[in-house]
Amino acid sequence: MAASWIKRLLAARDVTRIGCIDFGTAYSKVSIVDSEQLADLDEQCIHPLAIGKDQSHNPYLLPSLLFVDEASVRFGKKAETSARRNERRGRVAFSSPKQYLSTHALDALDDKLPAEIDPTGQYTAKQLITLFLAYLLRRAEQAAGEQNLSWPPLCRITRPAWKRDRAQWGEQMLRELVRHAFILVDRLGDALISEEGVEHDVVMEAFAAIPDTSDFPDEKIFEISAQGTATVPEATAVAAASIRPTRRRVVVVADIGGGTSDFAAFTTGVAGRNVVAEIDGSATVLREAGDYLDMQLRRILMYKAGLLPDDPAARGAMSMIRAQQRELKESLFAEGRIMPEMGDQFVELTLDEFLADQHVRGFSRRLAETFYQAVAPAVDWARNIAASGGGQQVVEILPTGGGSTLPMVAEMIRDMPYEWTFEVMSPELFQSRNTDFNTVAPQLAVSIGGAVLELPRQVTPVRAA
Repeated sequence: MAASWIKRLLAARDVTRIGCIDFGTAYSKVSIVDSEQLADLDEQCIHPLAIGKDQSHNPYLLPSLLFVDEASVRFGKKAETSARRNERRGRVAFSSPKQYLSTHALDALDDKLPAEIDPTGQYTAKQLITLFLAYLLRRAEQAAGEQNLSWPPLCRITRPAWKRDRAQWGEQMLRELVRHAFILVDRLGDALISEEGVEHDVVMEAFAAIPDTSDFPDEKIFEISAQGTATVPEATAVAAASIRPTRRRVVVVADIGGGTSDFAAFTTGVAGRNVVAEIDGSATVLREAGDYLDMQLRRILMYKAGLLPDDPAARGAMSMIRAQQRELKESLFAEGRIMPEMGDQFVELTLDEFLADQHVRGFSRRLAETFYQAVAPAVDWARNIAASGGGQQVVEILPTGGGSTLPMVAEMIRDMPYEWTFEVMSPELFQSRNTDFNTVAPQLAVSIGGAVLELPRQVTPVRAA
């Protein structure tokens, strides 16, 4: 491999810090954390990167999408604008790239994409995911420089709680994607963050020049865990950032994102033992979250307006709703009512109507059922502590992620089907004077926790007799 092609792979890493890429469905985040013991972490040790500066409503959130037009690939705000303008032509952005890794067949990443995503017929899903990661890494590099942080650090990548086969495949795939993305940053440079995007022939030349990296020593670019992994389940990352082992505790994490809802239970040791451990068998994932509700909101509004999504007359209204769907959903949950304009009419929707919809109710049921699969081992563990003379052990519930305030999340916690004592806790992240950070602290818990030196290990749950 020519050294000039892999300059960033070969770059010396700052071993005093760990970085983490939270490859989010709606937004991606990157954080760097000093390699301190968990009990010693404070505000000065934690550095979320402003990779979304000028690209989203918050500098720490980078929209997870790109747009392929006839001449180039566009990123960030330009990609969102291009997607909205071209929706009437049946075009859509390549969005939620993590969903491809979670839901598509393992051999489908090398298939060509449909024309509505790629009108050129050149790209595979794997290539566009790699290209988005290159864009994310270039923005992280830029943000680190502006924040006087050395780049790149040894890094980890967070992922959903995939089943064993997909997790093993995903581990190797994510490592390869990151290696190739670093090489694309070397090849494409500032073109990745330019207003004009990157022309297709330049992109194709860069992909053609990527050498075989399968033998590259991953320990030079990744922080490898004791289990030999560079990836971290999202709920485990939240636990690392948010649970302080100040006393014996049992905590269930409910991380509700855009594309997936991840759950797992954790326990800490007695006072004086700096241990956070995952209760084996508690990690579960539902491949539905906030994006699913956005889709149902669009469907209900179109139905109430008497419009069919595939009819040319409905495209303008659909485009307007798609562009505003997250804001509309937030307004609906906050105010209990919305009345958006749909073509030549206004359509009213109340929160009670939305929550009563059969598909929304189905999502609420599936969310609760998956959550309770994580709660059951936690209650067993707490009962065992009580049976062993440790006294009544409260099970704490930790909701995080962009969907942590959804009404169905509050409902599933309120309607717990167990005779036990539960308490809701907040993420024990540092309190900062930075308003931008505090606004999205629950969403940053994954990227911050994934960069913490001490990650939770697994313990086997013991059932009380």
